[in-house]
Amino acid sequence: AVVSTQSTGEEKGSVTMEEFSIIPIIPPGQAGQGCAFINFNDTLQPAKFTVCCSKGCYSVKIQPPVGELLVPHVLIESEFDALRSKLCGMHETSGECENGKKDVSELSQLISSILATSLCFSTDQATLKFSSKTIARETPLLVSLAVSRETVKVTINSEAVVLGSMILKEIVKAIGN
Repeated sequence: AVVSTQSTGEEKGSVTMEEFSIIPIIPPGQAGQGCAFINFNDTLQPAKFTVCCSKGCYSVKIQPPVGELLVPHVLIESEFDALRSKLCGMHETSGECENGKKDVSELSQLISSILATSLCFSTDQATLKFSSKTIARETPLLVSLAVSRETVKVTINSEAVVLGSMILKEIVKAIGN
């Protein structure tokens, strides 16, 4: 079976895809591999394309998890605080949820499982600070968690407002579970 990809011609926003090379023949009972490189360009739009083989063509739609549109960005606390002060107002979104008896270590691991991020060490033991950048445009995204026994207040600071609000929803949902 020959396997190939085709763009659907429906590129939305700025999602681009580099089609993978044709896989010439796959004998029965065997497997073949190909890599398709997708650049989501910091958007939440899905990539749509078609995979074709001898049995037909199949539409594929890939939606990236929001946390995978980021890369860790190492900052010291003073840099974090300075950047956060620049990204307040309309570049800030926050939410609060019950703390299901999670300690700071558990919350730190939880955030790291949701986002590609770097922990910024804080002098305040009740506050967790994380720093990331979007992959394509390198837009900073900061996450702060103010932790108490009863609640966790989550604050996101970023010029990528839509991405920040999606991440806030995921974090609040994960902490609440």
